[in-house]
Amino acid sequence: MLGALITDWAERLPRLSYRDPLLLTATQFNREVARERIRATRRSFPFCVIMLELDGTQHRKRRSRMLVRMLHRNLRMTDQKGFIGKDRYGILLVDTPEMGGRSVMDRLTQLAHKHGLQITMKLKVHDPDGFSPDEDQDSPGDGMSSFDEDLVASGRRRGDDQNSRWLPVAGEVEVTTEDPIVGRPAIRMAAKRTLDIVGASVGLILTGPVVLAAMYAIRRQDGGSPIFTQTREGLRGKPFTIFKLRTMVINAEASQAELRSQSHRDGPAFKISHDPRVTKVGQFLRKTCIDELPQLWNVLIGDMSLVGPRPLPWHESRACVPWHRRRLDVRPGMTCYWQVEKDKVETFDDWMRLDLRYLEQVSILEDLRLIAKTVVVPMTGRGSE
Repeated sequence: MLGALITDWAERLPRLSYRDPLLLTATQFNREVARERIRATRRSFPFCVIMLELDGTQHRKRRSRMLVRMLHRNLRMTDQKGFIGKDRYGILLVDTPEMGGRSVMDRLTQLAHKHGLQITMKLKVHDPDGFSPDEDQDSPGDGMSSFDEDLVASGRRRGDDQNSRWLPVAGEVEVTTEDPIVGRPAIRMAAKRTLDIVGASVGLILTGPVVLAAMYAIRRQDGGSPIFTQTREGLRGKPFTIFKLRTMVINAEASQAELRSQSHRDGPAFKISHDPRVTKVGQFLRKTCIDELPQLWNVLIGDMSLVGPRPLPWHESRACVPWHRRRLDVRPGMTCYWQVEKDKVETFDDWMRLDLRYLEQVSILEDLRLIAKTVVVPMTGRGSE
């Protein structure tokens, strides 16, 4: 009888979030974030904060306990975890760049789906040397910008860290048991990979004779190897060897340093309008984009995709600033927005923004649209621009 009364009384109580004694309070968590901002600015190293909210109303306390246990078991000891409100938690990832923060989000997403938890996550990256397109709109010294109203930066004085800023990150993730986020990207990526395999296979068969003819012309011109290989940085920074038809004189890379001052492209990328190293055959191959066709092999073996940010040479990619390197979150491709919208690109940062725009709207339909627009480029002779 007494047990039944206690059970009935417990069921009538408002369902509150589970409070773990190892979690920081909202004030403590804000203080740790403020302290980390000062330390990161001094050391010029980024860190990440993940805001996590538990969805659903049934069995809230049990789900909260399960979520907190999951955080304790799968995060580093140096990472700070705090309870910042009803069903809301904060995770401070110290000494962690954006790619590391996104990796943690992916892991938590998979674990949440595995345990049947419905959660929403938002990622913000603080980079003292980062780029923010809205920096001119922020008030001076307000390094938090519009990060989150729940992080009120306890103890932070306005005017501190005027050069530090929160980078804009499209890191919102929603996980539900009915429509799991982990399922959608997996299916989408599988469909994208299928399109790559089919497209690359058909492309290699149809363009094989053209590539062989071009290789013969290059060989006859100067007797050198018709295939040009170069190390590029691919998915998540993994290096790979890209294949192209050689359009320049033999050992052209050895003279690049001498021509560096003539590059019309700002940033780490190297580009000359009328490169003296390009051969007559190479000029034709570039205008018609035939020199890019061997990359279909890169697509077939999985180093590249038909559509994705163009891979930069290893040394140029490593020279990019952190926000540029978000482009490495997806597999590099043969074509992307930059190839079909070059007239809109004035600076290297504009190019990088086009690549990041692709990350926000990866889809098979968008890939097909970009492929169709790319086919027009060699027809107009704009491939060498």
